[in-house]
Amino acid sequence: MRVPRRWRARTGGPGGSRGRQRDGRGRRTLPAGRPGIGRADRRACCAPVAGARRSAVARLVLTLPEPRAASLARVLVERGHEALRFAFVALHPLTGLPGAAALMAALARFDRVVFVSPTAIEVFADALHDGWPSGLAPAVVGPGSLAVLADRGGDRHPGLLVPPGPAYDAEALLALPALAAPLHGRILVVRAEGGNPRIERELAARGARTEVFEAYRRTALQPDRGGIDLLARWLSERETSCVRVLVTTVEAAERLAELAGGPGALGSLRDIDALAIHPRIADRLRTLGWKSVTPIEPGLEALLAAIESDRRVAEAPGQRQHRSGSDSD
Repeated sequence: MRVPRRWRARTGGPGGSRGRQRDGRGRRTLPAGRPGIGRADRRACCAPVAGARRSAVARLVLTLPEPRAASLARVLVERGHEALRFAFVALHPLTGLPGAAALMAALARFDRVVFVSPTAIEVFADALHDGWPSGLAPAVVGPGSLAVLADRGGDRHPGLLVPPGPAYDAEALLALPALAAPLHGRILVVRAEGGNPRIERELAARGARTEVFEAYRRTALQPDRGGIDLLARWLSERETSCVRVLVTTVEAAERLAELAGGPGALGSLRDIDALAIHPRIADRLRTLGWKSVTPIEPGLEALLAAIESDRRVAEAPGQRQHRSGSDSD
């Protein structure tokens, strides 16, 4: 069977820019470990660690791709929470082909590298053999990516770009003055195979000479029977425990809605609080019928703040009140 090409170079116009100032808050979030990207392990990780430090106990359903869900689950369990890995996608690195190796060996010709996700940073950094190239200024889309970049030692470059918030996405990154037209130089965009080409196209339109490194591949996952049964049990116990679902993509929101609308014991899934890391995800969840949606920033720090400072986690069940989903929830 023919192996698909894993790296494609695309050339834009004559430009690119190497920023020399730090944009954004420069704020770090707590890293959620340094998982290797490989074969997905879909087993639920939900038993608290004895003696783990915690301020409250929450039950979190994690829809992040594997193996990122596994990494976050370990952190949450170590803090005394319960975590159910409910990934719909697995991520696999694509750095083994000659084209990718040749690209990584020629990084000196680029002025900037733009990462579209934390996984893009992990795969790229793991393929570096001599540390971060001194002339390569990084750009990331938000706090989650910034935390991974810091964990890999790439956040100390004076040309680092990160949106100041509250929006953290491609649009916010492209709105930074350092990426405004006209651009002069070469920019490498690191993203998933078949990912959204908007960033490289927009940078090329502004004058950058752009190339794309398709660093990893997404493959679909189906929740296993054990995970579905555990989620059903959590839903049946939601009056005596705080159950929430972390939703990191619109696609995950839609898959959850399919499960909630199907036969079985997940019909009350829309009744639990959904934590959404982007306004578009929050809007989609509300459209799909979620009664309570809490917008949070990306990254571990924001997640812990949401679940460990929320009075609903520590309240007795009889003291909890239903709250509608809004930006102030």
